[in-house]
Amino acid sequence: MDLTHVIKEPAPSLGSVSWIGADDYDEGDEFHDRATKFFASVKWDVLASHASTIRNGIPCDFGEKFSIGHFNMVRLITFEDGIRWIARLRLPELKAVFGDREGLDYINTMKVEIASMKFLRSKTSIPVPTVHGYSVDATIDIGAPYILMDYIHGTVATELRDVKECAAYPSFGTQAQDRKFMQQIADIHVQLSQVTFDQVGGLYYDESTDEFSVGPELETGRGPWQLSTDYYSALADHALKVCVADADEDVQSSASLSLPVLFKHLMSVYGNAGGTFRLANRDFGAHNLLVNDDFDIIGVIDFDGIMAAPLEVAAQYPTFAGLDQQPPGNVENRPAAIETYKKSEIRRREYKEMVTLSEARLGIASTTQPALSTCLESDAAFVYHGMFKYAGHQKFVNDKWMDGYSRMLRQHIKSGASSSKR
Repeated sequence: MDLTHVIKEPAPSLGSVSWIGADDYDEGDEFHDRATKFFASVKWDVLASHASTIRNGIPCDFGEKFSIGHFNMVRLITFEDGIRWIARLRLPELKAVFGDREGLDYINTMKVEIASMKFLRSKTSIPVPTVHGYSVDATIDIGAPYILMDYIHGTVATELRDVKECAAYPSFGTQAQDRKFMQQIADIHVQLSQVTFDQVGGLYYDESTDEFSVGPELETGRGPWQLSTDYYSALADHALKVCVADADEDVQSSASLSLPVLFKHLMSVYGNAGGTFRLANRDFGAHNLLVNDDFDIIGVIDFDGIMAAPLEVAAQYPTFAGLDQQPPGNVENRPAAIETYKKSEIRRREYKEMVTLSEARLGIASTTQPALSTCLESDAAFVYHGMFKYAGHQKFVNDKWMDGYSRMLRQHIKSGASSSKR
C-alpha cells in the first residue's frame, strides 16, 4: 500500500474507518516519514500468520488503514469468521523529538502495559481489551515488538467531541450525555483506586506463575519502593534531570527550575509515607477512553501510566475533561481565563460529587481505607499535580506553581509556629 497517496476525506466519527494513517502528519514531516518507513518494514504476512495460529488456523487479513500515535502503530485484523483484533506495534524511538523523559526502556514499558491490561481484565470490571499474543523483542521475524488484542469499535472521546463540534466545550455531547460520560469516568476512577498494594511501582506479569508483581515504574525507570517519600525523591530527581537536559533556556534560567526540590519537602510534609498504596493511571483522561456515538465508555486504552501509587497520585482529576486545576492562591486577571477557571471549578465540584456517589454505590464509605473523594484537592494531591505540570517545561506554568508551592510552605511553617505557642 502506497501511504503517500492516501486520499484525505472527512473522517467518519466512529471506529477504525476514521483512521487515516500517516496522513495524520504532513508529508515530509519526521513523523510521516517514520510511519511510512516503519509500515514498509513490518512483515505483516508473518504477523497475520501468528494471529491465525493463535485462533487455531482461522485465516485473517489486515485492513489497509491504520492509526498512529507518538509511540505505536495500530492496524485492524479481521478473521474469516468475523472476529476482529488489532495489532499494536511499537514504533522506533525518536529521542531527538521526545528526549529521555521516560526512564523505563521500551521493553519494560511494554511489559508494564501488558501486565496492566491482564491485571485489569482479571481483577476489575473496567472495559479493557483482552491480550491474545505479544512479543517485546524487536529482532523477531516480524520486525517490531507487538501486542495482539481485541478490537473495540469506538472512538476516542476527545476526537468524537471534535468531530461532533460539541457547542458547550468542554462538554461531551449533550448535557445529559456529558453528565453520563463523566459519571462513567468517575466509576472507573473509583474502581482503580480500590485496588491496593504494599509497594509503589509499575505492574509486571509472570507467565510461568500467572502472578503479578510490582517493579520499576515508567517515568523514573526505578522502583519498587516501600515508602512514598522514596518514590517522590526519585520522581523529583528524574524530573529535574530531564528538565535540565530538554527544556528551553528560559525554563532553565528561572528560579522555578528548582520546583522538584521544593516538591520533595512538601510531599514529606503532606504525603503519606507508608501503608497501603492504590492503583493509579497517571495518563487517565478523555483522550484514552473509547466511546460509542452516544458517549458511553466502551473501552480504556494506553496502559503505560498504570502503577501502584500513593493515594494522592490516584486522586488526580482526569485530563482533557475540563477539570484543570490552578496552583493554590493563583490569581488570574484575564477575563477569558477567569471564565474558564470558573467553569473548571464547577466541573470539578460536580465530578467530586460523582466520585462520592460511585463510592457510596460500592459501599466504600463504610470501609477503614481513606476514600478517593476525600483526597481530591487535598494538599498532597495539589503538590503532586504541580510536579505533573512541571513536566510540560513551560516557564509561566512552572513560575505559577513555584508561587503556589512557596505559599503552601509559608502556611505550613506559620501553622506550626502557631501550634508551638499554644
